[in-house]
Amino acid sequence: MVTRKGYSGLQIGLHWLVAALVLLQFLAADGIEHAWDAFRDGTAAGDLKLAYLHIVVGWIIFALVVWRIVVRLSRGGPELPANEPKLLKIVAHATHGLLYVILLALPVSGSVAWFLGVTPAAGAHVIGKTVLLVLIGLHVAGALFQHFALRSDVLMRMLQAEPR
Repeated sequence: MVTRKGYSGLQIGLHWLVAALVLLQFLAADGIEHAWDAFRDGTAAGDLKLAYLHIVVGWIIFALVVWRIVVRLSRGGPELPANEPKLLKIVAHATHGLLYVILLALPVSGSVAWFLGVTPAAGAHVIGKTVLLVLIGLHVAGALFQHFALRSDVLMRMLQAEPR
């Protein structure tokens, strides 16, 4: 994999688009939970349009994450700062890897629950949502810590594209 000083405009755009869509998913979570309860109970209640929007957006996130991974593998990305403590590097790599895994797993578990009626998949989806929130918190905290405490350029690399 190639090492770069920063991210490309495409990488930055995909990052923020996924972030915005994940935020949308969390804002619409109550509606999907009500629709799931109605679906599970066999009642007609619940906003099915919101439920299907949630599912479609989930699969869009899945596709964008796959695209991000392909771009990252083909284009590469910047290394973490050389003076960063090894433990922080391990946490950063683990957090990023787990973010990718959970963002890929959530649409699958949600779809299996919804379309196949597999209740344990719904439970896994709810647990995955909580794990995702924790990972997002770690990701944001890490970026802010890098910027304000370590005075690195890690945060800025995701705000401005690497010059060509």
